[in-house]
Amino acid sequence: MALGANRGLAFACIGVVLLLAVTLLAYRTPTPLGIDAAPTAFSAGRARAILKDLVGDAVAHPMGSDADARVRELIVKRLSSLGYSTELQTGLVCNGFGVCGTPTNIIATHGEPAGQDAVMLAAHYDSVPAGPGASDDGAGVANLIEIARILTVRPAPLHPVVLLITDGEEAGLLGAQLFTREHRLAKQVKAAVNMEARGVSGPSLMFETGAANEWLMRLYGKAVSLPITNSLCYVIYKMLPNNTDFTVFKAAGYQGFNLAFIGDAAHYHTPLDDWESSSASTMQHQGDNALESLLALANAPSLTHPAADSMFYDVMAREVMVWPIGWVLPAAVVALLLSLGSAVVLARRGHLSGRQAFYGLLGALVNVLLGGALCLATLVLLRFLGRLPPTGSPPWIAHPLAMHIASAALAVLSTTAIAAWFARRAGVWGFCFGSATLFTVLAVIVAYRFPAADYVLLLAALAAALAALHCALGAIKGRAPSQAAVEYATLFPGLIAFLVLMPLLLLLYSALGSAAWPISTVLLCLIAAFLLPLLANATKPARQRLGMAAAVVTFAGICVTVLLPTYSASWPQRMNIEYWVDADTGAAHWWMQPASLRLPRAMGAALQFESASRERFPGYPLKGFYAQAAALKLPAPELTQISPAAGASPAAGASPPAAHLELLLRSARGAPTAFMVFPASAAVEEAAVATQSVPLRVKLHKLGNGATLLVIRGIPPGGMRFGIDTVQAPLPVQVFDESYGLPGELADGKTLQRLRPQTATSSQDGDVTVVQRTVRLDPAAGR
Repeated sequence: MALGANRGLAFACIGVVLLLAVTLLAYRTPTPLGIDAAPTAFSAGRARAILKDLVGDAVAHPMGSDADARVRELIVKRLSSLGYSTELQTGLVCNGFGVCGTPTNIIATHGEPAGQDAVMLAAHYDSVPAGPGASDDGAGVANLIEIARILTVRPAPLHPVVLLITDGEEAGLLGAQLFTREHRLAKQVKAAVNMEARGVSGPSLMFETGAANEWLMRLYGKAVSLPITNSLCYVIYKMLPNNTDFTVFKAAGYQGFNLAFIGDAAHYHTPLDDWESSSASTMQHQGDNALESLLALANAPSLTHPAADSMFYDVMAREVMVWPIGWVLPAAVVALLLSLGSAVVLARRGHLSGRQAFYGLLGALVNVLLGGALCLATLVLLRFLGRLPPTGSPPWIAHPLAMHIASAALAVLSTTAIAAWFARRAGVWGFCFGSATLFTVLAVIVAYRFPAADYVLLLAALAAALAALHCALGAIKGRAPSQAAVEYATLFPGLIAFLVLMPLLLLLYSALGSAAWPISTVLLCLIAAFLLPLLANATKPARQRLGMAAAVVTFAGICVTVLLPTYSASWPQRMNIEYWVDADTGAAHWWMQPASLRLPRAMGAALQFESASRERFPGYPLKGFYAQAAALKLPAPELTQISPAAGASPAAGASPPAAHLELLLRSARGAPTAFMVFPASAAVEEAAVATQSVPLRVKLHKLGNGATLLVIRGIPPGGMRFGIDTVQAPLPVQVFDESYGLPGELADGKTLQRLRPQTATSSQDGDVTVVQRTVRLDPAAGR
């Protein structure tokens, strides 16, 4: 009797284990092909040989550096050896975030693009100053060169192919903007495949498409052999403040696909992103996907299609299902109506009361809220104990497996508790009603607001509606609902939901870090609503044993996370060391920015750092630790007022500016980067940067205190000229220039770098030297 009562629960456990195993197998990266692979096949072995040639020296190559020029020469040499004629495109460009620079793009074509619609394959070759960028985006460049070789041995596609290797992506998507704004081929390109990375391993994800994504996704599903993609990730990505070169391509009206991998994000934008850390299997998957999707676009009869959104998702990385967006809301409404209609039938047949329905739905809702609250409380505890990075820091830790398991166990613990509290009031069919209604209502809500993100809820809701309909039809025929009917009504939609959700859960931590745990718990509690009828039907000892096991696993996972270090040598925290000189006062200081906001004891004691953190400069979003430093007499950046020229006429109804200023910025010490901060009271919102033709207007970035920021990457030796309008006179401007590395003559700098723990590394711009000064501009000067 007890065994029969617990049968559904046993089936559920077996089903979850089997689906987890199948999902892990299905979403593995493919075995990389060697250098002896067929000439027409993409070979990670060949691509990795190219990658080693490009970045094997592990030297960073940011835009404008000598190392950047060396990598550029190697790329051109590789393409030339394949028979391609390459073109270098150089020009000054500014983005929408107040950053200007002079990138140099590499462009080659396969086929004759004159007058024809073309497709484009893109990657970027510059790295951040802190690391060699083997995976971001050296792997993309190496894959592009291997694909360029394959194009020479395959039949010519219907449309010509443009190969674009951009510069300045890390500086602010500058190369992509230069190409789309100025290059003669930019108007002919109609679709692009872009290769990116935000990690060094893991499967290749197609996470962003063009506006005509219904056509694009049908094309992608037919062409790609191991597709991993879904429209929920696409919807979430569009909400995040993240950008790649594909952002610029989409703004230019291109269709296409954006591919990236996100595993081992601790190496991203650090010295650890080297050739040894890159993954051959990841490069194979990314290269296969890029080649197959590129050829699909290049052989499409037409590249011009109307904008049409869709809901899409892959099935075990083998097929892509595409739903026209107009189908989503009607399907969700049908699922809701079927579920409610089935509930009415069961109620009229005496199997479900209003009280049971109420408590069943309430229990399913409380389960989601309880699970999420418990996991959030766990995160607060771990952050309080210093085992999670603080808010605003990279949210990954060195040993997350224990919390992965604990967050899943929390969902089971919450569900067993809810079953114990509500089982007597809700009963089996009350819980069946509650789980089906919760999913169908949520599916309708999400379908109305974000239809492309609805596929998990919608598929589970449809499965729940069909299962409920089956039970209702049995009741109409006079059959009393059996235990088998209960098991079918819960296992069918529950396992369908778990199957669809698992691929997302496997990627969630790589994408979001520790924020993935409460999200995972909430999602699993949502799916576990289908377990509630089985738990209500199970024996009390079975429920207690399951709840106790979940509690033990949760407690053990939290304890293990507390006991293990937050960072390790292979998963370090980010920690930059900066030397700052104030040219106005002659004072200097060190500024340390550990991601944990905890200064290592040895480093803090060596130079007597302040115990409290403070801003890098007023308005900067991150904080670090200060210590006094020996002052070097480094040349200060120069901001020269050329003339108080008359400004442009203000718009109707607007207050006229106090003055228009023409300025010249120079770094007397040859620093590659400079930035200027204009006070909020000056209302300097944009600048006009001088070029050989018309000035480039750039909108300045607004800081937290209302001040505005203009950044120049790669300052020309003669300086950069630009104009601003200001309502404040005289105008105080903070001017900074930044060079990579610390002054070699300072022993304290070497000491700090030596004392930086093995569990820490520099990142992004790395260790830098900054010289700052305040320049007071007077519009009346020179009149």
